[in-house]
Amino acid sequence: MDRLTSFLVRRLRHKTRREVRRLAMRNGLLTMKVVHVDGYLVGRYSPAFDPAHLSGDTARDRQWVRDHLAPFLIEADQQKTGGPDLSTSAPVLPGHLRRLSSGLQDSSASAAYAVHIVGKAGEALNVKNIATLLLLAAAMHESGAELRDLVRLLRQPAPVFSIHVQVEGFERALLALIEKASLVPFGPYVGMAADFTFVEDMWAWGEGEAKRVFLHVLVGDDLRLNRPTMRRQLLRALAHGSPVLAVSETNQEIPDQIDLTCDVRLAGGGIDATLIADLLEAVYGHEAASTHAILMREIDATALTLNDLAIAIRPGRPIHTSIEALAGLAARNRNEAEGDGQGGGSSSTRRIISQSSSGRRNDTKDSRSSGSSSSGSGSGGKGKSKQKPTGAEVVQPQPPEGGKDGKPPLVVETLSGYGAAKDWALGLKADLADYRSGDLDWSEMSTKLLLSGPPGTGKTTFARALCNSLQIPLVVTSVSTWLQGEYLHDVLGRMADTFAEARAQAPCILFIDEIDGIGMRVGASREYADYWNACVNKLLELLDGALKSEGVIVVGATNRPNEIDEAIRRSGRLETHIEIPRPDVPALSGILAHHLGSDLDVIAADEGREGASS
Repeated sequence: MDRLTSFLVRRLRHKTRREVRRLAMRNGLLTMKVVHVDGYLVGRYSPAFDPAHLSGDTARDRQWVRDHLAPFLIEADQQKTGGPDLSTSAPVLPGHLRRLSSGLQDSSASAAYAVHIVGKAGEALNVKNIATLLLLAAAMHESGAELRDLVRLLRQPAPVFSIHVQVEGFERALLALIEKASLVPFGPYVGMAADFTFVEDMWAWGEGEAKRVFLHVLVGDDLRLNRPTMRRQLLRALAHGSPVLAVSETNQEIPDQIDLTCDVRLAGGGIDATLIADLLEAVYGHEAASTHAILMREIDATALTLNDLAIAIRPGRPIHTSIEALAGLAARNRNEAEGDGQGGGSSSTRRIISQSSSGRRNDTKDSRSSGSSSSGSGSGGKGKSKQKPTGAEVVQPQPPEGGKDGKPPLVVETLSGYGAAKDWALGLKADLADYRSGDLDWSEMSTKLLLSGPPGTGKTTFARALCNSLQIPLVVTSVSTWLQGEYLHDVLGRMADTFAEARAQAPCILFIDEIDGIGMRVGASREYADYWNACVNKLLELLDGALKSEGVIVVGATNRPNEIDEAIRRSGRLETHIEIPRPDVPALSGILAHHLGSDLDVIAADEGREGASS
């Protein structure tokens, strides 16, 4: 292990142990007081437990701390309110372990040793982080980049970095290393993906602390940004002094807007024998790695992924067992790659992401099915409704004079209990007439509505009545229909194609049922964050009108408006939000009168005859 690699690994482990000591102090296992050292104020830790219980054997003492003091090394439970549950989460130090007031002084070697053991006991060695760091160090070597130059650039506003390391999983692993390991100076950091609206702040609050915002572009992701969007996002980040990081783990190149303007370009090879040797040395020590150097030659390192390294190498496991596991995983990967000619790594990853979202998709699947059938029945006869390739339905309006049975169509004018939604619809009807006559531009109309309310309040009925009142087609879809795509690019394609189908029907109404199923954007460190963020960002792009959408009235329906990303409800998107309340008695009377129609006259006549006879 060379000097740079050794330094970075030591720094990573130092940062990890420092966080453990801070956690132990918050939980009451350690205490800290501020002291003067050579003119500087520093925090000095001391154990709250009696160091006399320690034997001086590092391995044995580390295990003793884990056996007796493990609750003090666990993060306190965070409730939905965001704060710790003080009634249950604060561990209590047993009386026989407490340090007596007459014990050792804070400056003693025993106290310092106890603090050191606490850090080692709570350290969770993350093999994937270490492997990612080794790949980054190798890229710095191959590119001739100096560590001091990178630190100097990070101190300046708006530095731009591009990193190309062709190892499966490197993009997300590097992002997690930056955000979670506190390794990069002048942080901590929080990443914002380039495929949605960039947060125009240099710092943001997250997990109880201020974090420096940076723009990240993961080239291997399914979502591909077009050139104008990439340029716009890059300008926003640089204008606010935020760092920009582009990472690629495939043969696809870094976007030229970043590549031509970046301050540092790092390019490294993949996993090789040197990296395996350095990784085993970091986990097991130099002596153990040197002893087993011959066994490492049996490993086909180029066939391994970052996940393979994390699976095979685990602290506490014998080193020869880890080497055998690495050799077996490499052989399996090589056989699979030769068998199908592709390797299948990225596809399988996307399949997992797709399957992981199945629970969320099922939340809206039943309501979508019922909505589809009701829309079809409301079309007013055969041939009026047809299924589209994206799963959307096109419902044609019923004629004003009614169907063959002579029953008048359902229109907004006759609806009861819809309040502001009815007023919005009638205003839209007048504006649409002016638009058709050329007296009003489409941009001057209110054509995007978020309709919310408890289940059963008639959101789908409102869309069907609006179709008949405006006498334009109704394109019906739902988020669960979009999410039926197997992979992310399928889902995004369904979304874009649905809006394209609506534009082909223009002027028309695009009704998106259960729109809350698209969720909210989440932090990049959350599992499958790239999947859900990409879905939200695609919807934002489509609602923004970046693609020409004149003639399309968008109505989104939801039972849970608070679970929709705030950006979806901003100006220019679904900015008009109307809640449909549960109907009161007069509204129920009007609804019943509408559905009963002429039968109501018969009922009234019968009641009149009964009253006369009595």
